[in-house]
Amino acid sequence: MASNNAKPSVSPQITSIFHQASRDGRQLVERLLRQNGESLDWIDDLRQLQGRYLEKSPQKAQRDCSAGCPACCMTAQVDATPIEAIAVSEYLRAYLEPDELYAVKARLTRVTKLREAQLNAQAPQRPLACGLLGMDGKCTVYPVRPVVCSGVFSLNQNECRKAEREAKAGDFSQSIPLDNEAIQATGGISGSLQRVLVEHGLDGNLYELSSAVLVAIQIPDCLERFLNREDIFKNAICTDAHSPPRKRIVPAPKFLRRPASRPA
Repeated sequence: MASNNAKPSVSPQITSIFHQASRDGRQLVERLLRQNGESLDWIDDLRQLQGRYLEKSPQKAQRDCSAGCPACCMTAQVDATPIEAIAVSEYLRAYLEPDELYAVKARLTRVTKLREAQLNAQAPQRPLACGLLGMDGKCTVYPVRPVVCSGVFSLNQNECRKAEREAKAGDFSQSIPLDNEAIQATGGISGSLQRVLVEHGLDGNLYELSSAVLVAIQIPDCLERFLNREDIFKNAICTDAHSPPRKRIVPAPKFLRRPASRPA
């Protein structure tokens, strides 16, 4: 979850949990690619793997999150992979009534335009509520939310509220104590998802969630076209362009290339 809001109290170092979750995540994503299943199947399986790690966290009993608390949804910019954005879009089309879907599209459009304005220095840097947050303060896509959303747990809800107030005033320095082992596992799984997609020639970059879902929800057969390497998300806001098609790999100039060694 890339954030323009408050920061965790500690930047956790890479741990064995991260590496184990990365290995398990890699095996799972490789299997999902071979199975060629639906995007919702991807999210179900990723969530099950993540859940096993979340249950084992020694800080589980200290978590202070509760249903209906939208603090992070009100202030954090969520980054998601194309697979996650596609799953969210398919869930919306499958489970929302036409009027509800229309309202969600309108919110996604508004948030995306505001985010683009902020990136272009045409609007003040203020937190934006997630376009998928309902009027009741609850996530409209909770069962299929990105793994980064389901893997972040505050250890102090009061600090979340304080960070939300200060972020709205333009101060993003507030620290929030988080379940660091949950973050480690989530980072390992998300990182593996990105890496394996890239290794298979697919788009594994990260995109701002609202803009990516807005793109995916308007494209028929989105998952099939994505797996066929169509550049689906070229008009979404890319927040981490670490590989093609967003990052152009430029070969080294000829004069920098190492000449082949000649036999003596």
